[in-house]
Amino acid sequence: MAVVAESRRSRPAEETFRAVYENGVLRPLQPLPLKEQSHVLVTLYPESQWRNEFERLLHRMKARTRAVPQKVIESELTRARAEVKAKRRAARRSA
Repeated sequence: MAVVAESRRSRPAEETFRAVYENGVLRPLQPLPLKEQSHVLVTLYPESQWRNEFERLLHRMKARTRAVPQKVIESELTRARAEVKAKRRAARRSA
């Protein structure tokens, strides 16, 4: 499940958390960083479905990258992560 908090002062923050549905109420299993009366958009994504799709994707990735050395994969992931972080920092500065 993903929650996107709406705020006029700051950029919306996306957070994924676990919850349980009991007695007609969706209850998060940990506290959420939301102010009272915050409006959120909730997307339901059953954990079992997410886990199955993740396992399928992981299997496909492993099959496609068998010939690529682990160091190369780690290096590319590290570089991509740094790029994303830099873009987020730049977006915050310009906002």
